[in-house]
Amino acid sequence: MQNRLMNFLRCVLLLLVTGAADAQTAVAGRIDETQGDVRLYDPAQNMRIAKVGEVVNEGDSIVTGSDGEVHLAMADEGQIAVRPNTRLRIARYRADGGSGDTSIIALVQGALRSVTGWIGKYNAKGYAIRTPTATIGVRGTDHETMVLPTGSPDGEAGTYDKVNHGATLLTTQHGTTEVRPNQAGFVSLKGKAKPRLLSSVPAFYRTARLDPRFDRLHEKVRQELDTKRTQRIEAIKQRQLKPDEVRRGKTADERAAREGSKRDDAVRRAQQQRHEAAEHRRQDQQRQYDERRQRLEEHRPGELRRSPQGRARQHDDSGSGSHGDGRGKHGGGRNQ
Repeated sequence: MQNRLMNFLRCVLLLLVTGAADAQTAVAGRIDETQGDVRLYDPAQNMRIAKVGEVVNEGDSIVTGSDGEVHLAMADEGQIAVRPNTRLRIARYRADGGSGDTSIIALVQGALRSVTGWIGKYNAKGYAIRTPTATIGVRGTDHETMVLPTGSPDGEAGTYDKVNHGATLLTTQHGTTEVRPNQAGFVSLKGKAKPRLLSSVPAFYRTARLDPRFDRLHEKVRQELDTKRTQRIEAIKQRQLKPDEVRRGKTADERAAREGSKRDDAVRRAQQQRHEAAEHRRQDQQRQYDERRQRLEEHRPGELRRSPQGRARQHDDSGSGSHGDGRGKHGGGRNQ
């Protein structure tokens, strides 16, 4: 019973942590092109197959097979190509166009090529590629990083970084080495030496299948960078203002509703007053009519006596009374 309860609590905790992570998830980029075996894993280790147009978020991991390669269009307008047999994780990412912009990529094994976007240009301290042996910073760069494991046929185990444009800073606890165009730097997996420049670029830096799309990509990114960053800043501002506008709109709607209700009440009161006034007029008219009728009833007898019909009726009544008396007298005489 106790084990079941502990398992249940662990599941609840996992859901809460996952939910909190989802609520804060930032979009890092989208897949521009993909070939072969490429898989994406979210922080909960849910796997999905990479597809063109697929969103890649902060916290996602990318794993490529022996024939896998994927190109990402990053949110800061940078580009990243992930080579075959590679494992990396987008540890931290934010591209709002401000001083808090960050791009931290953990390269566990394999290789990538990165053309940095506005984060590398305007907030270079926020950009880093971290490997098991070194941290690589940039200065507006097109560079390629590779991590060779122990026993690799390609060379000594450790971190390699080659620069095509700009410059990188290869750093460990023992020091920092700057790598410039057409140079390669190296940090051994063993030993405690400062990063060093190699005498030549290692032969394993070969053109990959999807690399032709990188031709002049650095120049293209540079040309569009400022415009895209400005658009991003404006979009963030609009998104932040929207809740205020919604609140203002809601307040305006409520105010309009109150005013409309007041108008409706006023209309109803006016209608009620008109109805009451009409009813009062009707009652007054009825009362006046009743009073006139009563007065007519009271004066009707006098009016009838003064009228020709009244006088004729009075004459007829008098003649009828005289004839009756005469008949009575004659009758009495005969009886005598």
